Amino acid sequence: MGISVSRQTAALIAMVLILAFALLVFSAPARPKVAAAGPESGIAAACGPGSRTGHADLDDNLQTSDRLTFAVRTPSDYDPTRAYPLLVVFPPAGYNRRQSETFYDLTTEATRRGFIVAYSDHIVLSPTAVSRQAKVAATVASFFCVDEASIAYLGHSDGGLIAEGIPAYVPKAGAAPHSIVASGAGITREDLAAMACPSIPAVLIVHSRSDERFPDFGRGAAAYWGRCAACAPENLNALADGCRDFSGCAGGRRVAYCETSLPHKRWPSMNTAMLDFIQGTKAKPP
Repeated sequence: MGISVSRQTAALIAMVLILAFALLVFSAPARPKVAAAGPESGIAAACGPGSRTGHADLDDNLQTSDRLTFAVRTPSDYDPTRAYPLLVVFPPAGYNRRQSETFYDLTTEATRRGFIVAYSDHIVLSPTAVSRQAKVAATVASFFCVDEASIAYLGHSDGGLIAEGIPAYVPKAGAAPHSIVASGAGITREDLAAMACPSIPAVLIVHSRSDERFPDFGRGAAAYWGRCAACAPENLNALADGCRDFSGCAGGRRVAYCETSLPHKRWPSMNTAMLDFIQGTKAKPP
């Protein structure tokens, strides 16, 4: 026995479906835009013509050799023969590459400063996950012309743990970062101290004293990185909202700690300060 539907009911159903589709389309976050970096960005004639096949602007579906998917954003005027600094952004728990890009909101400003930016999908934390995420930077460099002396790792929560964990746990698994920016990371000084000190020229740790998931983890991690860089000990316990650079670090290395009062799930509004730090200027408060 068939089910009959009146024309009025069918029209109503069609209208509801159209409205639902429109809401889905128009409520989706705007696609982040890349910016031009200028003709002087990057290192000229660093890669041979035709040696890199990655295309300019936005590429959403690249993969490492073990099929971890990531997205790449380049300056809109990307030149495949010029070597650009690379910013690898690791995701918070449960975020895929596109959600992570929206969460961090780094694409436009980072590409304007001349960075190639990579956003990877989240995978459940494990030693294998750290090793898989470690392959992203080298994979990007196989497709795009990257200045391998100017690679930075950045992340929040699980992403911050990955940013710190790759050089600490699998230092030979991927391209070595020049800079690390880790926010709200669930990694302790004791976790890090179990490994030999990685030789990272610049490390910025950001953490909230109100972080309910990883309380006080940031100060201990910053102290670890300060010790690795042979910096003078810093008393971070009395630090209010703001940043403190460690002093006396060996060989021009830099370690800084910034504290906020935000809940764990919030990404701090420090993108400009973080990019400044990666590019070699002093850490600034949010």
